Amino acid sequence: MPQGQAGRQVFLDTENVRVVRTAGTRSDVVFVTFEAHQLNPDLERAGFGEKFLSDNGFPAYHFLAKDNFWFQYPEMEEVLAAVRADIAPGTEIVAYSVSMGGYAAIRFSGLLGISRILTFSPQYSIDPKIVPWEKRWDRLFDRPRQILWERLSLPRGVPIILFYDPHNRDRRHVRLLARVADVVRVRVPYAGHASITVLMQSGLLGRVVLDVAENRFDAAAFQRELAAHLDRSPLYREKRARKRGRLFRRLRAALVDRFG
Repeated sequence: MPQGQAGRQVFLDTENVRVVRTAGTRSDVVFVTFEAHQLNPDLERAGFGEKFLSDNGFPAYHFLAKDNFWFQYPEMEEVLAAVRADIAPGTEIVAYSVSMGGYAAIRFSGLLGISRILTFSPQYSIDPKIVPWEKRWDRLFDRPRQILWERLSLPRGVPIILFYDPHNRDRRHVRLLARVADVVRVRVPYAGHASITVLMQSGLLGRVVLDVAENRFDAAAFQRELAAHLDRSPLYREKRARKRGRLFRRLRAALVDRFG
């Protein structure tokens, strides 16, 4: 997407991260987005959720990482302060994120003054000392791992509306987050790490984003609606069949479905 496109500009560009600012018609709510791991991190790519937010009139700041490093960049505090200073006082700031980006949105929420967070399958920590059981991302870091920003505390009173698969290892991250932050859980069974994909395929993702933006999201009601729409998702049907394909797997899956 060209940098010179109307209503879209590079707000900041550092050695490690680019922030793209997009205009909108709304003045009461602004989004800050953090993207997931990128297989081909072309800096001309669109930000996470950029088209949807723009189409619906929301101004946004999109963080584009120049490599896959879980946003562990030394300049992040200065970059976040610049974004925060550019947002008018009194504006509600909504963080929107997934996976690696969810980790960043949660960790940086205090520095940004976030009002609420919408996130899909985030990680609580990337520190092997804290999550020694988490091996999925070990080979995905583009440089030797550093942990610069986990010292930031997570502010209470900021709802983290969090979608995850209770059958997946992500549930362990959710449990850790729930001990120290105000987590609103929405279970997306048989999604694996791709909870956002199942929401998209179910036709409900846009509704969620708008409801969170307007601060009217009802987790219990949405959980019931999601259950009625999950069969629309090919990914859900495929993973459910795999998880319940044998007797032991079926029994284990049934227990997780019932008790989480």
